[in-house]
Amino acid sequence: MTAHRTLSPLEQAYGAFSDSTIQAGGQAAPLMRDLNRVQQIVAGVGAVLRIVGGNTVVEDEHDPSHPDTMPPLSKTTQHVLITMAAAICEQLADDIETRAQENNAEVKP
Repeated sequence: MTAHRTLSPLEQAYGAFSDSTIQAGGQAAPLMRDLNRVQQIVAGVGAVLRIVGGNTVVEDEHDPSHPDTMPPLSKTTQHVLITMAAAICEQLADDIETRAQENNAEVKP
């Protein structure tokens, strides 16, 4: 994971660990910031996957003769959303691996 960065107001408002908890966390503070980031990322990925998953219901219910019904997502849009979710998961896994390698290197056996 990356070094401490300034968080947007949205991130600050929705982190599981409050700023005061992180400040009081001592050596665990970087991990708490990382966990806040992980929580926000997986919540976003979950929302994207629910949208894509719910699209089958929209496809079944959509009636082109009724303009009030919402059209389903295109196959291209579905593909882009799923690919984005996969890329986010892969990046998160890479970030965790990097953090683990850094921390493991600091601990002498």
